[in-house]
Amino acid sequence: MKKFISGVIVGALLFSGVTVFADSASLIGQKVQGLFTIEKNGKKVDDAIIINGTAYAPVRSVAEASGAKLTVEGKKIIMEDVVTPTVKTSVELEAERTKTAAEITKLETNIADLETNVIPMFEAQAKEMSTNGAIAETAKKTADEYKNVVLKQRTELLGLKTQLAELDAKLAE
Repeated sequence: MKKFISGVIVGALLFSGVTVFADSASLIGQKVQGLFTIEKNGKKVDDAIIINGTAYAPVRSVAEASGAKLTVEGKKIIMEDVVTPTVKTSVELEAERTKTAAEITKLETNIADLETNVIPMFEAQAKEMSTNGAIAETAKKTADEYKNVVLKQRTELLGLKTQLAELDAKLAE
């Protein structure tokens, strides 16, 4: 009796496992529900079929149309972006130069304001409140924080000035 029950259980497990994998293994035998055309900029790339609401298209055609590099390694298909250098027009370069110059002016104004008005105010407050240690310490920390902000903005300003010089060189070409 035990052999009969174990045989029934093993048989049930074997048959149920086969149906689970048979259903999800492939699209072979599935009904094609439609045929769609893939276009890019009005030009036909290839056709795609629809099975169970999902579009299936040739990977190579889609990759080539999107400008991606396609390689196959074993059972792996790899798509990589191909970076093409963009050449900016003089109008675009001039607009970028104007924007960069405006950012430089904004940073210079902000740095000048912090160094002339804000930081000296907190340093003076720290000196005036030297009898009240907590307030003086807070004012000194705030002044130091603004000094750090000025250092960061000076670094950013240096980068923007370098970028402006590069833009001027490109415009001169």
